[in-house]
Amino acid sequence: MAGRLRTPVLLGLVAALSACTPAAPSPETTAPAAVAASPAASASPAVAPAATPAAAANTGAELSQVGTLRIGAPFGKAPGDEAFVSAGMREAMEGDCEYYDKGSLPDGMAMMVIADRIARFEVDAADDPGVRVTAPPAGAAALPYGLWVGMTVAEAKQRLPAGVVTSPHAYNSPNGEYLTWTDKTAKLALRLETLDGLITSIYWGQPDAVELIEGCA
Repeated sequence: MAGRLRTPVLLGLVAALSACTPAAPSPETTAPAAVAASPAASASPAVAPAATPAAAANTGAELSQVGTLRIGAPFGKAPGDEAFVSAGMREAMEGDCEYYDKGSLPDGMAMMVIADRIARFEVDAADDPGVRVTAPPAGAAALPYGLWVGMTVAEAKQRLPAGVVTSPHAYNSPNGEYLTWTDKTAKLALRLETLDGLITSIYWGQPDAVELIEGCA
């Protein structure tokens, strides 16, 4: 009699426990949330990380010299200085400023000398400044931060260090601008002139010399 009573009781306990146990998930609900969301994620294009400007790690050291010619160094009395060709600005304007080319300067590059000291280097468009140049000319001297005349403003900004100041061009605004970067620690600066989205001139050296909008004039 006792055995027959225990059997229904045990069966009742098993049934009660089975009712309290959560039901096994169906195959449709076994995928984790991340997997379920994957179709939407795959539909979105991958976003590439922002490009870091190549010039970000550089300093004003790129602006300090061209070959053996150094910004701030005396000029005019060393034997090799006779090989440079003057533009005649000092005589024409009766001042202390002169432009030179040739000598040990790369082709197409000029040098400004103020009070017998090298003040800045300069490269201008050799041809039509409105023509885009997709790469530095073959054999051309390397310019600071890999720049060249004729590149687009967008390309130049990718190469320049952070902190570039944009200002209206003195004569070509609103189609032209100045892009100026200054290394206050090294007391050097770089300026690019632009016209219609292209770089037309590049010059670098002492900040006060870089800001002269007509050179020696």
